[in-house]
Amino acid sequence: MIATSRLHLWSLERHDLMKNYHWANQRQLIRWTGMHPFPKTAGELERWFENLSGRQDMKIFAIKTKDSEYVGNIELRDIDWLTGKAEVGIFLAEPEARGLGLGREALRGLVDFAFLDLRMHRLYAKILETNSAAQKAFESCDFELEGRERQAHYDQGRHWDVLAYGLLEPDWKKKRHATH
Repeated sequence: MIATSRLHLWSLERHDLMKNYHWANQRQLIRWTGMHPFPKTAGELERWFENLSGRQDMKIFAIKTKDSEYVGNIELRDIDWLTGKAEVGIFLAEPEARGLGLGREALRGLVDFAFLDLRMHRLYAKILETNSAAQKAFESCDFELEGRERQAHYDQGRHWDVLAYGLLEPDWKKKRHATH
């Protein structure tokens, strides 16, 4: 478990799947995250969860408040242990959890864990151009805009750009030491 001042990031558990089932079928959340638009069945989520077991290239954490309210997920995926890089993904599914800085707090906790405990060298994220909240959260956690994949995502009858953000461990370390 990764602890921050207001959150716990727990390994995703089977008992978390029903909430994930509900979230995976919310149209707006699907649009924000770029998930595949097909509705998900409980069986599909069960098979997805089973497939996660034992994987070394992906780890999903449930974002829970100190009161144990499950509000979203954060993950490291495409973990490359040789080069020390991983993609970060996050979503706060519960509307009452948004706008409180919980996404930033979860992201900071995961970044610290990735650089300190996993010895990652580079973290990166792909964010839809329409998701300004995610862009702000990653920028506030010192991720830098590195590029743009032009018209790489399709939704609602048009193509959208995907923004590439990155953070290197030496840059994170400098900024961390400057603030502590």
